[in-house]
Amino acid sequence: MHFNHIAIVGVGLIGGSFALAARRAGMAGRITGSDTESVLDEACARGVIDGVEDSFESGADCQADLVYLAAPVGAILSFLRTRGGSLKAGAIVTDAGSTKREICRVAREVLPASVRFVGGHPMAGSHKGGVAQANAGLFRGAPYAVVAGGTSAEACDAFRLVEDIVRGLGATPITLTAAEHDRVVARVSHAPQLLATALACAVARRRNEADLGLAGAGFSEMVRLAASRWSMWEDICKTNADEIALALDEVITEMEATRASIAGGDFDGLGAAFDEANALPDVSCHLEHREDSLSD
Repeated sequence: MHFNHIAIVGVGLIGGSFALAARRAGMAGRITGSDTESVLDEACARGVIDGVEDSFESGADCQADLVYLAAPVGAILSFLRTRGGSLKAGAIVTDAGSTKREICRVAREVLPASVRFVGGHPMAGSHKGGVAQANAGLFRGAPYAVVAGGTSAEACDAFRLVEDIVRGLGATPITLTAAEHDRVVARVSHAPQLLATALACAVARRRNEADLGLAGAGFSEMVRLAASRWSMWEDICKTNADEIALALDEVITEMEATRASIAGGDFDGLGAAFDEANALPDVSCHLEHREDSLSD
């Protein structure tokens, strides 16, 4: 599996890590990037990319065999609408967007029939962004959603190729539809972000030095996600609002039950909730393995 030319749109944490992992796996002859001038200068200086992909700005056709869209969701949608027609026939396009229904719908509508699109989403990252944080081991051991698309031979070939790319990164491909993806990530990714933000706001609005002086690792772990940037999460919330609202409804129902148990002295009921929560499979060992891989 080798591409003569890979173009990365959005050379930040995810796009930069993809470039480094692809290079380490021997997938690419040449890697170019499209982003702001300052980001591209840093990416070139760090050896993340080999040069600038200027075809999208010049109006020329992009000659990349593989195009990896690692920008925020809104920017991915904009790229597909405004630059999708400039991709060469036979190119494979995949993305790393955090929601999938809207991206896959737009890709189907606007990309030329000769360009094959496969939606993707690596479940890896950090609240710290930027190409300076890029790491070739970021995807190692991580689940990576790959969206099942059309049933034509060409679509199936493209899907299998993206699965192979994901494995080459060291990640584990998880096959599902765009709708299934958005339902699941609303609960395991999007709702946790909003809960962390809500908790941080609740403490910040009543903050005093004594409160923070008593905060330990548990609180720090709970609110770590609150450092995430709204500039990224705005698009996620807009394109997955229905599933996020349902996920938050489910959490609110649980929190109201917890409050009722506390206020009414139903500690047996609260204990049963703890038992049910304790039965959830522990994912920490997998997360620790992935953290260790970043230093390899």
